[in-house]
Amino acid sequence: MHDLDASGGSELRIGSLFSGYGGLDLAVEHVFNARTVWFSELNEPVARVFSRHWPVAPNLGDITAIDWSQVEPVDILIGGFPCQDVSTV
Repeated sequence: MHDLDASGGSELRIGSLFSGYGGLDLAVEHVFNARTVWFSELNEPVARVFSRHWPVAPNLGDITAIDWSQVEPVDILIGGFPCQDVSTV
């Protein structure tokens, strides 16, 4: 699923907020040859889907409760679209 840099070069690291199922993360990983190192998602069923595809990326949970001084730094910070009004889920 993930095409990672086989040259041994340093990958860019992605932090993902309001992650959903990870569609944006997957696109950014492919375009920038990066990897998602953590995510933040409150919806547990959706977070389980994300975790299945990114099993080593921890879910930081509620962004208002995160101690950002303890979070791994990232090169790219992405945020999902608030889809509650348009999603059928």
